[in-house]
Amino acid sequence: MKTKSKNVTMNNPDEKRQGMKVRTVVTGHDAKGRSVFVQDEKVDGTPIPGLGELAFLWNADEPATYPNAGNNPAAPGIFPPVGGIRYIIGTYLPGVIAPEPTPEMHLEDGDEPGGANDGFHTTDTTDFGVLLSGNMALEVDDGAEVLLSPGDVLIENGTRHRWRVVGDVPATLASFIIGARRR
Repeated sequence: MKTKSKNVTMNNPDEKRQGMKVRTVVTGHDAKGRSVFVQDEKVDGTPIPGLGELAFLWNADEPATYPNAGNNPAAPGIFPPVGGIRYIIGTYLPGVIAPEPTPEMHLEDGDEPGGANDGFHTTDTTDFGVLLSGNMALEVDDGAEVLLSPGDVLIENGTRHRWRVVGDVPATLASFIIGARRR
């Protein structure tokens, strides 16, 4: 199979890699509108302080139109705007996951790094996740927590939450994130 190589990740080549590589196969349409394979390559993970490592597999800020060449729009950032999507696989390190806040994250008092609720955040997204390996706990506002094991699916609807990897091995989570509107 002949493939084209596309730079679709948000990688910084100067950053040290932890080793994540995700095979990504993408289809598209040729000039005659026929379906073709346009990519079959390994996408490197990007180290993210406070998280672990993320492989940015598909990033779009608006809905796709077809036919198209199958090129990744490669939109910037982890969280998409309304109508945008992100497809990410992350390997998270043991302990509480406390990412550096981004402008798309809504924090309450105490949610900031080092605060009493470090790691809690809200985003204007609906997140669909499948835990691939390891164990993760998701905590919500009232202190309730659920443990996810490999194969479990989570649908997170723009709620305030924080993650924790349970155990002493990293956890890998595949996430499809859709931008939503908050009232």
